[in-house]
Amino acid sequence: MNTVLARLRVTIGWVWKHAAAGIAVALIIAALVIGYRIGRPAPEPATELAAEAHEHGEDTSQPQMYTCSMHPSVRLPDPDAKCPICFMDLIPVTADEGEGNELRVRMSEAAAALSRIETAPVGRFFPTAEVRMYGKVTYDETSVARLTAYFPGRIERLFVNYVGVPVSAGDHMAEVYSPELLAAFEELRQVASAATDTSSGSELLRSATRDTLAAAREKLRLFGLTSEQIIAVEEGRFESDHLPIYAPIGGVVTHLAVREGDYVQTGDPIATVADLSRLWVDMEAYESQLPLLRWGQPVTFTVEAHPGDVFEGRVSFIEPMVDERTRTAAVRIAVENERNRLKPGMFASGTVRTRIAKDGAVVNDELAGRWVSPMHPTVVKDGPGQCDICGMDLVPAESLGVVGNPSAAEEPLVIPRSSVLFTGTRSVVYVEVPDADKPTYEGRVIVLGPRAGDFYIVREGLSRGERVVVNGAFRIDSAMQIAAKPSMMTPAGGGGSDPHAGHGGTSDGAMPTMPERVSVPDSFVFALKPIYAAYLDAQEALAADDLGGFSQAAADLRTAIGFVEEAGLVGEPLGEWRRAAARLRVEPGITDIEIARTKFEGMSEAVIALQRRFGHRGSEEWQLAHCPMAFDNQGADWLQRGEQINNPYFGASMLRCGEIRESFEPLNGDAMNSATEGSSEGHDHE
Repeated sequence: MNTVLARLRVTIGWVWKHAAAGIAVALIIAALVIGYRIGRPAPEPATELAAEAHEHGEDTSQPQMYTCSMHPSVRLPDPDAKCPICFMDLIPVTADEGEGNELRVRMSEAAAALSRIETAPVGRFFPTAEVRMYGKVTYDETSVARLTAYFPGRIERLFVNYVGVPVSAGDHMAEVYSPELLAAFEELRQVASAATDTSSGSELLRSATRDTLAAAREKLRLFGLTSEQIIAVEEGRFESDHLPIYAPIGGVVTHLAVREGDYVQTGDPIATVADLSRLWVDMEAYESQLPLLRWGQPVTFTVEAHPGDVFEGRVSFIEPMVDERTRTAAVRIAVENERNRLKPGMFASGTVRTRIAKDGAVVNDELAGRWVSPMHPTVVKDGPGQCDICGMDLVPAESLGVVGNPSAAEEPLVIPRSSVLFTGTRSVVYVEVPDADKPTYEGRVIVLGPRAGDFYIVREGLSRGERVVVNGAFRIDSAMQIAAKPSMMTPAGGGGSDPHAGHGGTSDGAMPTMPERVSVPDSFVFALKPIYAAYLDAQEALAADDLGGFSQAAADLRTAIGFVEEAGLVGEPLGEWRRAAARLRVEPGITDIEIARTKFEGMSEAVIALQRRFGHRGSEEWQLAHCPMAFDNQGADWLQRGEQINNPYFGASMLRCGEIRESFEPLNGDAMNSATEGSSEGHDHE
């Protein structure tokens, strides 16, 4: 019995020994499995997206990447990362459903609505172009009379003794004493007396006497005497030894060359009278505006003396040559000065509106069937006659070449200005693809004609009836760039790895060549320093949401412009400077920072043009920055100090939105002068 129990214990021990090992192994395996399931990382969203894409049959060979909606060049695999440029959340790079066409992008209805995309049809009509010109009011030279001395004499009495006195035609201007005139009087009386004695002498003698009498009368006429005065002298009724001088026309005395008691010789000036009922407005038009101007066109203009009032005139002369220094031509406007509200010397701002045909020619039928004066275009009548001013015969307007034939002109293709994205060398629009199940847009490079107001004439690339994107085009361009397709920013495609490519660059992504710098006086380049400094102060003030600082900087800028000397500037550099100066002058009294930012865009374009053309002196390197979201995603540039983005178009709301696109170093040799010039070129505003 004991033996049996002993064997049973041995058997149970052996079984327990081997079973425990198996159980331990099973427990270890179970622990490993449970530990792996508990400790393994969660599936990546990209994996889930890939799985979902796989279920829909999409290609998942490429890893899921994430990008910034405003900076598509950013590509990161981490969905929780932030854009290193503007710190916005990243969005997944999804495969585009329009992948079969490299020039198209398809969007969801929600994405299109969120982007506020609006389209407009390509139209065909005569758009109206607006030409703005500036000049000043001056005298009508055809209505100016200058009084000069017809014979030597002394000014005994001066009835008009100050400039500005109004006179009427025939008014006494002065009285003159002249011994030579008195001798002519006596000569006429003697010849007249001899001519009346017909009882003696031969017929030949009487004929000679009559000829002498006619010559004596003509002599007095050339001395300026009227017919009534000559008859009075001949009959002996003119007893005075002083001859009165009368005003030849009515108007205002604009110049007085003599005083009482002065002696004058033949041909010496006495006074000038100008008729101010008709005036000229002399304006300047750039050569690019000349094709839009024609003789006889109506012009509206305003003057500062009468704010809110609009005056009208007509183009009476266009200079046939362009000034080589300013690249402008003189344009003269003839104006009827009712109630004498206009005065010579007033500054005027004029506008010409004209319709444009397909070939760019002016379509003008306003004078069709009318009769006009060749010398005075303000004289327009319904039938033949004489000019009320100069007495010339009126001629048909068609004979002067100022009337077009609208029926013979072809209406051009026209698109809104806001639909065009400019890259410097290309003009890009996005066209809505019709009959698509989802909003689909196609990028297209077009050839533009002249601009006409808020429209552009299209030479090539579009057809009538197609719908172009007029709002949200930049968002579509960003979607094209995210999808690595050709876009305005990246014409070669590839996802926008080069932030400069396609924006003012060449097709291979190279930056455009800068305008060739011409030789200008050093004094002019140094005079630009306070202009640059005031502009940079304005940029920093807007970035800090400081409207007061911007106003002060704008005032400094206006002052700095006034001290720039143009001596030594000729041709295109002079024109470049004057165009920039006009855009840099911001009127005072801005009370809205958004208006200030709108003005700042034009200031930036002007300063960037100056920098590219002339460079800058100093010790600082400036950066050219770009914000693609400014002005409803149209984008805008600016210059700034330092490489950290300080966005003047959004201020604190999006201070770091933007990217540096170019750097401008100071001109050679400036570093040597940095110690004396100081490290900062800004202004201190107390």
